[in-house]
Amino acid sequence: MEPMEVIRLGITGTPIKLDVLYHIKEVTNSKRRELEIALESMTRMNEFDQSLEQYPTPASIVSTVLHSAHMEHGDISGKTVCDLGCGDGIFAIGAALLGAEQVIGVDVQSKALKASQRNSRQLGTEDTVDWVLGDVSSLQTLRSVDTVVSNPPFGVKKRGADLRFLQKAISIADVTYSMHLAGDKNRVFLEKEINRLGAKVTQLETFQFPIPKLFESHRKQKHMINVDLYRICTQERKD
Repeated sequence: MEPMEVIRLGITGTPIKLDVLYHIKEVTNSKRRELEIALESMTRMNEFDQSLEQYPTPASIVSTVLHSAHMEHGDISGKTVCDLGCGDGIFAIGAALLGAEQVIGVDVQSKALKASQRNSRQLGTEDTVDWVLGDVSSLQTLRSVDTVVSNPPFGVKKRGADLRFLQKAISIADVTYSMHLAGDKNRVFLEKEINRLGAKVTQLETFQFPIPKLFESHRKQKHMINVDLYRICTQERKD
């Protein structure tokens, strides 16, 4: 940020000194860091299925995504939140810690849900989070929710795997936060698909996502990829 004496915020145009603005930013960052530390205490899964493209989402990314959804858009606190493909439950539990009224975590693997339940008990969110075993695309019991947060398979092993999650999310949620491989070609394709489904991309952010060496086919100890986070609105909202 370039040096300046005051910044005017809000419709009143009331000047706010920079030291006050920086204090607000520091408090906000502190809350995000508290969430990250809590999520780092979770027991993460140590066995992964390559065919399902299972990779652990770092607590730093989860806390950033959820805190932004919570602070900037009011999409978490007091809301019903669903985590599609929840794995060990890090997004679902994070949403519960930020004050979601109810959270639903969905995964196709029973061992993933067992890990989620253990972590939920560990962090005291077991009364807020329900866990559902089932395949996302064929699951008919999910009701409408306020917000979906999802880090689906990227569709490298099974082309279009991420679209199944995206389609389900848009069909049940007012707002969806979904992570996909970055790249201009993929962005154009996904935005067309999202529009076709009657929704709209309202925000796009890119993260560097670490892929640790989990499988024999992995050559590097850690491989960094660019991942886009889409915020998608299914209906008109005041943001």
